[in-house]
Amino acid sequence: MKSIGAEAAGQAVYMEGLFRQINIDLMKKEMICLVGAGGKTSAMFRLAQELSAESKKVLVTTTTEIFFPDSEQYDKIIITDSALPDMLINIESGSITVCGRAVSSEGKLLGVDQGFLDVLFLKGIFDYIIVEGDGSKKRPIKAPAGHEPVIPSLTTKVLGLIGLDSIGKKVFTEFVHRQEIFCSILGCSEGDIIDADLISRLIVHEEGLFKAVPPQAERYVVLNKADEENERLAALEIIQRLSDMEYELEGVVISKLRDVKP
Repeated sequence: MKSIGAEAAGQAVYMEGLFRQINIDLMKKEMICLVGAGGKTSAMFRLAQELSAESKKVLVTTTTEIFFPDSEQYDKIIITDSALPDMLINIESGSITVCGRAVSSEGKLLGVDQGFLDVLFLKGIFDYIIVEGDGSKKRPIKAPAGHEPVIPSLTTKVLGLIGLDSIGKKVFTEFVHRQEIFCSILGCSEGDIIDADLISRLIVHEEGLFKAVPPQAERYVVLNKADEENERLAALEIIQRLSDMEYELEGVVISKLRDVKP
């Protein structure tokens, strides 16, 4: 396992960009899926902005649902349930396209079919397709339900996010999405304290953070919201525990992701 983004004192910021920390080769097309909790949408648009700044054609989408993005976050938005709309053909370099099949009555952008994304990836229209693969109800940590995550089969990288603001919180629905499943797979109880041990076990469990990841996909843990010293220290402890367990990852990123406007 390689640890990425942790400095000796536990400080971690994106000095060179998120896309560099997850080993993106700008000459290679990728489909990147984000799962977990604690900043997926922020990470998705941060990554899209960085890659579009490198003159790449970027598609941002979801296989579940996301809040409708702000107009400053994209150059073009396509709402369609068509298999391959003509609107996806003439895409400009250095642009971000957002795609969803519909908008819900609550104003959320509804996701597209994962098979459609596999077909789109093979066509090579976009340099990068970035997909949010599950929901978390804005909780900092979660366990996946039986039907999730929904990850396209040709995904090349999976970023598993966990919000470090969950450290020290109790296992209640206020902080943990799908609390019952969380407790079931980790053998904990409602009211237990979330610590580095619990988070490490969530990462490595076959029904945990990287559930249903395609075998060819590289896996990266993103420990987000490392704003306070106790959170940064917890992140370093998590990294050490993963190393001790010899859990195979391409890397771990410690971050303080915030929404970035283009």
